[in-house]
Amino acid sequence: MPIEKKLRIIHTEASPHWGGQEIRIFEEMKWFREQGHEMILVAPDDGTLFKRCKEDGFQVISVYFTKPRTFLNILKMLWIIRRLKPNAVATHSSTDSWAALIAAFLLSIKKRVRYRHVSTLVSKNLLNSLQYRILSTLILTTGECIRKQLINNFNLRGAKIHVTPTPILISREIPSHLDSRINLQKKLKISPNSRFIGQISVLRGWKGHLLLIEAFESISTKHPELNLVIVGEGAMREIIQEKISRSAQKSKIHLIGHHEYPEQILSAFDISVLASTKNEGIPQCLLLSMQCKVPIVANDVGGIPEIITEKTGVLTDKVCSTDLSAKIFELYSNKKKQLYLANNAHKIVTEKFSWQIIGSKILKLYS
Repeated sequence: MPIEKKLRIIHTEASPHWGGQEIRIFEEMKWFREQGHEMILVAPDDGTLFKRCKEDGFQVISVYFTKPRTFLNILKMLWIIRRLKPNAVATHSSTDSWAALIAAFLLSIKKRVRYRHVSTLVSKNLLNSLQYRILSTLILTTGECIRKQLINNFNLRGAKIHVTPTPILISREIPSHLDSRINLQKKLKISPNSRFIGQISVLRGWKGHLLLIEAFESISTKHPELNLVIVGEGAMREIIQEKISRSAQKSKIHLIGHHEYPEQILSAFDISVLASTKNEGIPQCLLLSMQCKVPIVANDVGGIPEIITEKTGVLTDKVCSTDLSAKIFELYSNKKKQLYLANNAHKIVTEKFSWQIIGSKILKLYS
């Protein structure tokens, strides 16, 4: 892509964790840098995003964004923005958004970008109205459901708020299903006859891991060859581990932690599940599943139905373990439907969700 004008963009993030939101920021910064733009991160230095950006050669500045420090952080952001003179300031979580957007507003930065990654309801009050209507000049959401909610809550102009889901890396090398399955069987030291379903996500309450374990317990009695693989780390790890330890199927439930290249595990699955109960935008794990041609069963929450339709996957009718179990069982038993859904999903994700397409849209909005 030809570069008409080099942009300098400051991204801020309060979260020290490493999940879909932080991965999105990291990948977006890398893509913009590849187009010739200068990207700077302001975040807490004990966070994974800060460390990854530093290792990757980005300029990083440490600020701990917490509610009690908001006034102090406004002063810090005023100093940072005045010194670096960015073309845009982009914010991602609540506490960093208040500090960075107020500072950018006071310094008359024209592009003040508020990202909204999850579909959690934003309270309709005066302060939030100030942030979304006045302090930000551009709002980017990961799903249409989030966009509609913000427009309705704060009476926003449609031209100010845009949907930009997290793109996939088309160049990513996807291993074969058979090779991945054999490798995972060896890694877990289980039978060559074993098959897998699983979920890849941060371990947090609303991701539905406890629901998924209950659903699996029901399926496992009918399909003893099935194993459940849970990939990810997070605050719910001990609770999930305790749930597994009390399960009659505990030998077939594998909590394997974070994996740097999730496609290597995901490609071993017969079915990719997302048991989230709320808050989702357009989940990266489902886009990756579509890219890997792994059929999907997911709960009908947030932005999930924007990509999972009757042609690309299976949605539950109710958010409960019984319905989730029934939908997984039905799809696992129907190989023809699995192939149909996986091929359709792969076609859609490669045609509509590449960095070339979505990245170019974001860059145009910044420019």
